[in-house]
Amino acid sequence: MSSIPSKAMPHAAPTAETEAAETEAASPTLSERASGLADLVRDHPKTAIAAGAVLAAGAAAAIPLARRSWGKGASTTSSGGNKSGGGKAKKG
Repeated sequence: MSSIPSKAMPHAAPTAETEAAETEAASPTLSERASGLADLVRDHPKTAIAAGAVLAAGAAAAIPLARRSWGKGASTTSSGGNKSGGGKAKKG
């Protein structure tokens, strides 16, 4: 944003009409976004399949992490102990 005060350039001040037009142009509706996405998928099906595979792989990788941090194992690992069992070292 410019640091020029608005009183120096009163003709450059935004009006309600220009702000409303800019807001409408800057934020498309959900249906407009969906139709745009559908057009992209139609134009580039292989890229859409690859993007879907990446999203699925990311979700599959996140599930074990979420289970580990929120599941049953969270109470045993948060106490500082290890899950391997033996607390004493073997003498050999």
